[in-house]
Amino acid sequence: MTDLLKGKINVGLYGVMAMNLVVFYVLLQNEPLFNANWMILVRDLGTAVPAGVGLALTGILNAQLTSDAKARLVFMRWNNPLPGSEAFTKYIKCDSRIDVAVLKKSYGPFPSDPRAQNALWYRLYKSVEAEPAVVQVHRAFLFARDYTALVFIVGIVLGLVALFQFHSTRVAIGYLLLLTLHFEMARRAASNHGRRFVTTVLSLKSAGR
Repeated sequence: MTDLLKGKINVGLYGVMAMNLVVFYVLLQNEPLFNANWMILVRDLGTAVPAGVGLALTGILNAQLTSDAKARLVFMRWNNPLPGSEAFTKYIKCDSRIDVAVLKKSYGPFPSDPRAQNALWYRLYKSVEAEPAVVQVHRAFLFARDYTALVFIVGIVLGLVALFQFHSTRVAIGYLLLLTLHFEMARRAASNHGRRFVTTVLSLKSAGR
């Protein structure tokens, strides 16, 4: 299921990378963002980097970080970064859909160790992974997580190039701030989707699925 979702996600990630490159090119040419002819730039990028090549490159960049590394970026913790690691000490309390008493009766006492929490949550997830609600929120989390990782990698590369290649130091600094804001927004979205992924599984299990 995860591999199938990842295949669909790469198409969306390619669009993210393409737009980052277009914005970078506009600023490199010392043009105002709002005055740029976006349609021509997108067309030219498509000519220079065919979709098939772009998708392959996106897949390669996305594979530079492991799942744990991506989770560390999203949840900003080094040890036990997967969202299921806080399923029963944190997230179970944050969703009114979850009947905690039912879950505690069936699977309690809940573990407090992060690894044990993730192991129990993953066991529950596997029993409902084909549920439409779980598939939808899982896809949203994977996309936002990989989006965050791609923004991080591309941001470092383009940010370093911008410092040396942009005509204006002010524009370069503004661009770095824009990259930082982009990363933070992507990271927060992925974190929210990760929490929703965890709680959706728990709510379905508490409802008897």
